[in-house]
Amino acid sequence: MKNIINKNRKVVIGLNSGTSADGVDAAVVRITSNSYESRVKFMAGKTYSYSPAFKKRLKKIAELKFDSARQWLELDIELAELFAQAARKIVESSGFKFADIDFIGSHGHTVRHLPKTRHGAITHQIGDPARIAVRTGITTIGDFRVADTSAGGQGAPLTPIVNAILFGRRGSNIGVLNIGGIANLTLLKTKRGALNIFGCDTGPGNMPVDYISQNLFGRDYDEGGKLARVGRACNPIVSRLLDRKFFNQTGPKSAGREDFGEDFSRKFLSSCRNRKLNKHDIMATAAMLTVKAVRKCVELNKFRFDELILTGGGVKNHFFKLTLNDLLPSVKITKASDYGYPEDYLEAISFAVLANEALCSNRYPLKDVTGAKRAVVLGKICQA
Repeated sequence: MKNIINKNRKVVIGLNSGTSADGVDAAVVRITSNSYESRVKFMAGKTYSYSPAFKKRLKKIAELKFDSARQWLELDIELAELFAQAARKIVESSGFKFADIDFIGSHGHTVRHLPKTRHGAITHQIGDPARIAVRTGITTIGDFRVADTSAGGQGAPLTPIVNAILFGRRGSNIGVLNIGGIANLTLLKTKRGALNIFGCDTGPGNMPVDYISQNLFGRDYDEGGKLARVGRACNPIVSRLLDRKFFNQTGPKSAGREDFGEDFSRKFLSSCRNRKLNKHDIMATAAMLTVKAVRKCVELNKFRFDELILTGGGVKNHFFKLTLNDLLPSVKITKASDYGYPEDYLEAISFAVLANEALCSNRYPLKDVTGAKRAVVLGKICQA
């Protein structure tokens, strides 16, 4: 371990399974140095899709009404094996040798996220990093959220730290918008030479859009935003939803499938049908909610940025990008891939970077991101 920590240049695998439950995203990166001095080079990436049956089970156990501990534990074992397989496959397909890999950073898959309970925040990921370490023979760092919640934080979002490392040297105020199942926003603000990190979840990302696509069009998702672009959004429905408590809270705040998953999407669809909207208008309304929730978050928190970098699966939805251009006309909108980080793999890259930060014992103040009361080292180190 000491030899790995002391290396200036490391080759790392990052693993992630997003709230959309499409599969395991795996990325290989080369990291030179650590903290804000880090230089991160993307080497390879691939998504290893779940079978339809496994995806259905994974989404089912993440719904708030699900409470079978045994099934959670069984899926924890199954998912760890799938993560280990993804790590082995990305090594083989990218031309590396196992001896080349210094360690793995794995976020796992979130099956419960409750930011406010009488015990503080509860957030749980399955895909045990200790099992991944044993099955791959490679030291694995995971469970990144636990230390943050112990320090009074909500445990999410954590990627603003990585956004600061990857994009914080650009000199101006930078926003990073990740549109996954849930959308989250980072603000990197430079003041008197110091970099300050702000961030929070903005609300639904792809979850309601995917639900509408699957239930009305028989498609897994709205490819390119084509279905939404045909329709016309119902602004009264969007405005009514944006009156909800979550959307009117300033950060720190975070959300999960419990907030904007199947139950929310089903009620949303019913509301649209009551207004006699056609299916394309329903799709446009769902997509508009995602984008207007971002704008409301920006306005409520008084975020100001010169450039907004888009990442996550939602980057491929052109409705999102075109509407963001309309709603944020003074902001230059770019993509993470413009800076060498493919949008599909930025979260996997992020957990490779966070793993490196954990090994180097680096702490970051996240009061303005998760609400944590003190800086802590994020991640548990599981030796092979």
